[in-house]
Amino acid sequence: MTDFYFKRQHLSKVNKAQSPVEAAASICGVNAQRSITIYLAFWNRVQNLQKKDLDRALYNTRELVKTWCMRGTVHVVPSHQFQMFTKAATPFRSWSPDIPDDLCEKVVKALEEPLTKSEITEKIQSGAPEKGFRTKVSRAVRLLGYKGIVVFADALGSGFYTREYKFALAENWLPYDLKQEEPEEARQDLLVQYLGCYGPATVQDFAYWAGFKVREAREIFGSVDTEEVKMRGRPYYVKAGDQLDVNTGTGSDEIILLPEYDSYVMGHKDKSRILKEVYKSQVFLPLASVAATIVKNGFVIGTWGMKKEKKLLKFQINSFETCKEEDIDLIHNEMEKIAHFMNLEYCVDSDSP
Repeated sequence: MTDFYFKRQHLSKVNKAQSPVEAAASICGVNAQRSITIYLAFWNRVQNLQKKDLDRALYNTRELVKTWCMRGTVHVVPSHQFQMFTKAATPFRSWSPDIPDDLCEKVVKALEEPLTKSEITEKIQSGAPEKGFRTKVSRAVRLLGYKGIVVFADALGSGFYTREYKFALAENWLPYDLKQEEPEEARQDLLVQYLGCYGPATVQDFAYWAGFKVREAREIFGSVDTEEVKMRGRPYYVKAGDQLDVNTGTGSDEIILLPEYDSYVMGHKDKSRILKEVYKSQVFLPLASVAATIVKNGFVIGTWGMKKEKKLLKFQINSFETCKEEDIDLIHNEMEKIAHFMNLEYCVDSDSP
């Protein structure tokens, strides 16, 4: 099952996606909490990806859009599926701050063109500066994003690191007419797509990934045609007609370095298919942080980090168990490829293998 899942996520060298849009569509959106993680998540999945390819899809053709959806977190999703993700996930259900309706209306009116949160604040603030008004505007933007009204627009920053974003009205920013979809239909579509890239999965897995209560997830399962498979004595589900090809190995070891919050480790409540329980606390950290992971043949075998110092990337490696020499070579090879992708040199922390 692990090999199958690894391949479905476009992480195996024999099954890379041909474009950023294909990758995002195939895995139900890419986790996008930090700007650098977006690029590395796509780079691991798309054949011969260059930074300009992803930038073009996000900011020029706008075939991809960054928005809030599953679990109320930020993802990059295909623009033509924007309504499905926002209608299905409805993250504002679990986050309803005390934001006046008139403030939200002012934010919407201000967004005649893409603006940063500071620019929105300056445009709608009248009279003497109100203490905490910038924070209120920020929360209003997020709430409107949760409702599918506002999306992330242009990124401001240098290279792979974003300083801040502009925001725009979805109806103005997206290149497609917004297809009207009822929440029930959107959730059914979301489940079918989820099972296509994360199945076999349990009801609890889907609830965890999408941000639903288990009761809600079970109701969605009851309205969709799925197939049950027994694994480890438990019922798992795949979408109807799906073929579980377990012969997906490449014949040689594969090691990749996934960024923080990668979709691969966020896809299931039960992590046992990719991670030993004894190491779970080293990946899923306090304050809802999720470490960057080293993955060998689909299994998480350690964590890693990197720090940019001028033209140098400094890597730090934490292996859960003693690495074989050939594994260390493969890890270093991945470091070198990441540095090349970012047009930088690299070195390894002296405490790392």
